[in-house]
Parts: sequence; C-alpha cells; structure tokens
Amino acid sequence: MISYQWFPEVEPADRDEVLNLVTTSAEYDAEAGFSWISPADVSAVGTGGTRISHLVIKARRDLSAREDAPLVIVGYLHLRVDGDGLGTVRFVVHPDYRSRGIATTLVEEVGLRTDAEEGWEGSGAKALRCWAYGTHPASERLTRRFGIDTVARQWTLFRHLSGPFAGPIEPVVLPGDVTLAEAAPLDDPESSRAIGDVLLGAAMGNGHRERLADEIRAGSGSVIVARDGSGRSIGFVWVKPDLASHLGLAAASIRALVTTEEARGSGIGTALTTRALEVLGEAGAQLALMRIDPKDAGAVRMCRLLGFEQEDEHSCYQVGEWATEPGF
Repeated sequence: MISYQWFPEVEPADRDEVLNLVTTSAEYDAEAGFSWISPADVSAVGTGGTRISHLVIKARRDLSAREDAPLVIVGYLHLRVDGDGLGTVRFVVHPDYRSRGIATTLVEEVGLRTDAEEGWEGSGAKALRCWAYGTHPASERLTRRFGIDTVARQWTLFRHLSGPFAGPIEPVVLPGDVTLAEAAPLDDPESSRAIGDVLLGAAMGNGHRERLADEIRAGSGSVIVARDGSGRSIGFVWVKPDLASHLGLAAASIRALVTTEEARGSGIGTALTTRALEVLGEAGAQLALMRIDPKDAGAVRMCRLLGFEQEDEHSCYQVGEWATEPGF
C-alpha cells in the first residue's frame, strides 16, 4: 500500500510536496494542538556529530489499487540522531490519508529494532523518542499495539484573560533587586545572549536544552528577561502573541518559561508568567495557553495560583534505552 525511502536530504523533486504536507498538516492540526513539523526540518542536514535522516512515504493517490494511479507523498518522518545514538522522531501523515492505516503499515514494514550494529534502519539510532501532542486515539492505538512505552507526559493549561471566566491578574512584587525588561523581539541580539545565559544556568538535560534552543532560533514572538542587581540574566519567558482560534476564542501562548537553577523558588517564575499574561492580554488574546511538566510540583502550584486550568495531556513514547529525562 505504501512505499518509502530514506534520504540524508529531501530530494529536490519531492521538497515542495513535503513542505506542502507539513504546512497543510500544521494548519489542520493547529486548533487541536497535535504534533507538527517545522518547514525548517525539511531542509535540515546533519552537522558535526548530529545525523539527520528524512523518510518520505508515498502511496497511490486515494490509495488506489490501479497501477497507473500517480504516487503522492502521504507521510513524512524526520529523524535527528545525536552523537550518543539517541534518535528524536517527528512524524506526520497528510490529513487526507489519516485513519487509513498509513502509520500502522509503516511500523509493520520498517519495524522498531534499534539493537542492530548500525541502529534503527541504519540511521545510527540506538534508541528512539517521539512526542505525541494532543490526546489522539490513533497514537494511543498504535503505541498500545506495538508495545511502545510512555516515558513522560506534559499538560496543556489555559487561562481566560477576558470575559466572564477571567480572574484579575494580580501584580507581583519582584524579589530583591530583580528587574524585568520590556518585551523584546525573540531574535534581538541582546535577547539571544540573555536566553543563552539562562539556558546554560538552568537545571535541564543537554538534550532538552539543545531542543529548546533550536525551537527558539526557529521561532517567533517576544521574550521578557529577568535580571538581578548586577545585570545578570536569571530567567526569561518566551511569548507568542499571534492570535489563533482555540475553543472558539482568540488564543495566544506562553512558549517557554526558564529560570537559572539558583533562581528557582524565588518567585521570579511567577513574576515572568504574570507579565507574560499581561502582554498576551494587551495583544488581544482572550485565552492564554501554556505547557508544563506535571511532575514539576512548583510549576503546577504556580499555574494553579495564577488561575490556569488543565485542558490536554501529551505523551512521550520511547523505544530502547535512554538515560536522560525527556525534554519538552
């Protein structure tokens, strides 16, 4: 029913169709919050100790049995393997071909063995991880059928910023001599330096740090930086005030909140989140969205005190052994 081929780079003849697939899928899944692939990933190539592989999946148009039906791209898988042989998978099926067995057939044909000398499918991956965002019954059925373990979860939270369900945003007293800068463009050089300094001082695994840094470099929006009395960057919040429909309301998101390890528990995270809510409200958002690790008791408590409610749960699936905690 399907054919597939691995490439170190997406071939020029397929690139436009793959880009159309990931763009169409991202737009289709935006409100539901399902997993998506950045167009930048389609053009990515391996560098240094990182290997990038692209799996392009094709089938006859409309899954026709006619041999003269043209082949079209129905799915795309992006694999990033680090120097330790740990592979991060991102996978999407075109909306027109979902619930028609594409993913199941792919797993049946490719398999999930990572113990071969060259790793999974010769990619060098000795273990695999994949985040499935949104509670999607298809991913639950697939992972249950093939015995794929869930190793981490994440929550999407929401907070009303206007309307009858919106509570007031209470001002926060900053600790000590800490100051919050005005929201600045994410790609501003000073913002980039501050983000880099905070990430280096944050308590997170290298994989998580690298993935977040990659997402920030490819992302858009604004950043609010917290600095101590000496001018040192000790925290930041990344906001994306672009409005999108969610639950019938205009929604915007808090993409990331990070503080240095020494700043945790000082109230800086609460101050940054409060300011982020104000920025999103000023941009016209009726609803603020945010994702957190439910095992982070401090983050859960802070969000509840700020009036957030849980909306959805996301799962990280894993094949093989992986020593570090999943990044988000």
